[in-house]
Amino acid sequence: MTMPPGLAEGVSLRVGDGADDVGRAAAAEASRAIRDTIGTRGRARVIFASAPSQESMLAALVADPDIDWSRVDAFHMDEYVGLHESDPRSFGQWIEDRLPASALGSLERIRPGTDAAREAARYAALISAAPVDLTCMGIGVNGHIAFNEPGDTRFDDPERVRVVTLDPASRQQQVDEALFDHIDEVPATAVTLTVPALLAARSVVVTVVGQPKSGAVASALTGPLDPSCPASAIRMHAHATVHADVAAASDIPAQ
Repeated sequence: MTMPPGLAEGVSLRVGDGADDVGRAAAAEASRAIRDTIGTRGRARVIFASAPSQESMLAALVADPDIDWSRVDAFHMDEYVGLHESDPRSFGQWIEDRLPASALGSLERIRPGTDAAREAARYAALISAAPVDLTCMGIGVNGHIAFNEPGDTRFDDPERVRVVTLDPASRQQQVDEALFDHIDEVPATAVTLTVPALLAARSVVVTVVGQPKSGAVASALTGPLDPSCPASAIRMHAHATVHADVAAASDIPAQ
């Protein structure tokens, strides 16, 4: 596909035929980043998104026999406040259920419990303790990344993790993706890594599939570089690739 105008030099777009194709390509890129870092430094620090859009990518990544998962320090990027940590709808449980057993010993989960602000501070210290090598993430229907929401996001946020109120569109997305039965069941607050925390990684691999994401993808890659579309911050990164299927890329204007 012709590259959309205005992408930063380090940002690229690959459009695939469907979720499986996109997932395999994204996983191959993520695998290279992980293996190269382990080869150079002995361990890799990786932030993972927990979402249906990540299923194919993560399945392909976990199936890669060349990754030594015992040398991966895994983090996730957001968590609801108010769900029990063992609830299968919690993001920490989602990623724990999908990573291989050899990675679970070094998986650091966000556990808001009864003091979300204190947990945000604890997790910020963990994320900041050493450089992050790779962020694997998606884009929300309203352009959010993690739970950095339109109108409540700073690209220069001084915090690395914070407590946020979820946009109604983000909560509705969870219903539309069959993760909750009704929007009233979706927690209204969450703990999230901020944009600077996500983009501090040496490499960023974005996986996004489906027609409902097409407007957000187009805005992120070709609209204003502005917190009104938090995902547009991807264009500020020196080494980021957006892997989208045809449906998700369908609103990107042709040159």
